[in-house]
Amino acid sequence: MKLKIIVVTLIILTLLTPVSEAQSRRVKVGLLDNVDDVLIKADNGIRVVLDNGLELSLNLDKSYNFISQNDLVLFGQNVFQEDRYIVYPLKSEDLLSVNGRKYRGFLEILNTDQGLTVINNIKFDHYLASVVGSEINANWPLESLKAQTVVARTYALRNIASHLSKGYNLSATVRSQAYKGVAFEHPRTLKAVRETKNEVATYQGELIASVYHSSAGGQTAQGSTIWGSETPYLQSVSSPDDLSPHYSWKSEYSKREIEKILVTKNILIKDLQEITLENIGPSGRPSLVRIHDINNKYYDIDSSRFRFWLGLRSTRFTIVKNNSLRLSRNKSRFSFDIERLGVDNKLKLKDQNDSYLFSGYGWGHGVGMSQWGAYKMSKEGYSYQEILKHYYYGIRITKMELEE
Repeated sequence: MKLKIIVVTLIILTLLTPVSEAQSRRVKVGLLDNVDDVLIKADNGIRVVLDNGLELSLNLDKSYNFISQNDLVLFGQNVFQEDRYIVYPLKSEDLLSVNGRKYRGFLEILNTDQGLTVINNIKFDHYLASVVGSEINANWPLESLKAQTVVARTYALRNIASHLSKGYNLSATVRSQAYKGVAFEHPRTLKAVRETKNEVATYQGELIASVYHSSAGGQTAQGSTIWGSETPYLQSVSSPDDLSPHYSWKSEYSKREIEKILVTKNILIKDLQEITLENIGPSGRPSLVRIHDINNKYYDIDSSRFRFWLGLRSTRFTIVKNNSLRLSRNKSRFSFDIERLGVDNKLKLKDQNDSYLFSGYGWGHGVGMSQWGAYKMSKEGYSYQEILKHYYYGIRITKMELEE
């Protein structure tokens, strides 16, 4: 019978509540879900508490594999049949290592039908300090770190219940916010957390959807352009993120490459003829990409989905005319014509030599705060409150008390 080895997953606990309600000072972060194996270690050994109250001290300076086999869990020389295992470092000042990455707090390992889920139970402020250091460079100006801290805190508290069905509050991945443990804490991110203690962004008394991204490419996207629903504080605003190394980009694709990608997504196009960018919004981002085939049949694709399918950095792109561009893949040359249809706000690319060049700006969905925009604004002397109120229209910065 195949053994399943478990890997520890860090989890954060968050609740979606009005600002007036207090939150816990600890969070549960999901590090790993349904994994095959996990390696756990602390410098002076670990203490494991079972669901039935039994405690085991493993005081060797070594790593322990936690292995799931059906409804059993094996670690060291022990075999148990419990649903949950709590893992502490034997010495409270020690850190726990999960597959080589170190974390504060303690771990919860859940034995499920799909394998083991590993959760990190940690103080909320330490979680935030790591998130900020995981999301942006800790050596950036302090006001940009503070802005990132407030949006990260707001995001976590608003989404605290988003993963409760899995036994934790937030994921350690970008499904929630990037959280990479102690290695990404920094004295400056800890300072940003302290100096914005309990501060959150609100709109009409509720925590906002404090979405953010790397670079807007000069203009953020209106929330409705990307996600359909109107959100008053997620408007399209200018974004001074030209210092980003990803401010502008280009990607080349042959007609054949695009057709192959579409086939894998069950869009069985017959001889791609042209690409139309539909419903271009104030930020220059289309909400739809329309693919036309030789039979005058067309397929509408959500622009965000199309972006991910082709691996484009953002949806703020155009398809531009270039009559003599050399492709590095096969050294061939190609050209194509572009028509701008001003009356219906569309761009149309007519295929000539089976190749397409996408030229774009920014990295990410483009809604809310641009991290590189916040960086430049902070270098220009703006405070974190001014940065946040620029990117989130009509918000207030308020305090939300956390319970001990």
